[in-house]
Amino acid sequence: MRKYGAPYLLKRRAYGNSDSLSALSSFVPQEIYIGDQHLVCAVNIRTGSSWQLDYRDGQFVLVNLHLKIETKISFPFSPKYYGYICEDGFRPDSVVTLYGGAALGIFVYGDCSLVSRGKACHYCSIEPNRSRSTSFLPVISPAHVERSIEISLQMDEGSVTQVMLNGGNFPDLDRSFAYYVSIATAARKAVDKSGRSIPIHLIAFPPKDISLIDRLADIGVEVAFNSEIYDRSLFSKYCPGKAEDGGHDHIFSALEHAVKVLGPSRVFSIFVGGLEPISSLKNGLNHVASLGATPIINVFHNDPQTPLEAHPVSTPAEIASMGRLLQDVYREFKIKEPFYAGCGRNSIDAEAFTGLF
Repeated sequence: MRKYGAPYLLKRRAYGNSDSLSALSSFVPQEIYIGDQHLVCAVNIRTGSSWQLDYRDGQFVLVNLHLKIETKISFPFSPKYYGYICEDGFRPDSVVTLYGGAALGIFVYGDCSLVSRGKACHYCSIEPNRSRSTSFLPVISPAHVERSIEISLQMDEGSVTQVMLNGGNFPDLDRSFAYYVSIATAARKAVDKSGRSIPIHLIAFPPKDISLIDRLADIGVEVAFNSEIYDRSLFSKYCPGKAEDGGHDHIFSALEHAVKVLGPSRVFSIFVGGLEPISSLKNGLNHVASLGATPIINVFHNDPQTPLEAHPVSTPAEIASMGRLLQDVYREFKIKEPFYAGCGRNSIDAEAFTGLF
């Protein structure tokens, strides 16, 4: 991969780190586009993997050394707002990250109260990643969000199709949610200034006071309250802090209320595919869809320095099974749109929505 670098997009670890620690000082692609359909796939570097990125005769390829197969690939390009410095020294890329070549992502709080409580989700790599020096602001204000999105969209050449907002939790869940509402309001102002019709996706943990969700009604955003794992015993095992903070009962109540407030096509919930039996995952997908919300599957990746770094990942056949389940649910419940339209890195919702399974 000595040929990899500018003008292609380099990985920026705003949230966590999915690469072997030996790769942290290397130029690493953030994601790849596979095939003519430009399927988006995250790049997670693993020592000893049978998959390799290579460059042959002026073309990047993805090669499996064991199966003796290869496919042509390409990469998203680095946007103009990366490296841009304002006159006062402010850098939009200290706030925003381009995901999948199309999603302007902002990880607005580089910590999580679940970490300090010793109750972090076992697949989360916030703590080891943010303990290293990064180019991102540790806490981002609404003013930072509005300014960075405004500048980024001014410099964007039409690739951005959505804005995504997420981050860790504050100890006070109501205060935490109010903070994210203020962030979403700032994002809405910036998108409106651009004159473009770009959806804003807020991923957050529900407030303790469910009625606070009503504050999203007039902002014009879509919200995701993530179910994570439907099997209750596994949810408690792998997400101990979220289980203590109300667990599934609280999350599903929030989803149901959000659907009443925002409408069925604007409420979502992510499951981590690969951490529970396919039967319970199927039940979870159907439960979320029955509430009027849209279920999503993000495929589990075993990040280094997390409790699940040695946990096995799903096989291609298992991922295909998950995709078919999601595809069936989308058809049965007449889901109108995926969450990660054309930019999901670990998600298979766009592929399921378009019937690729």
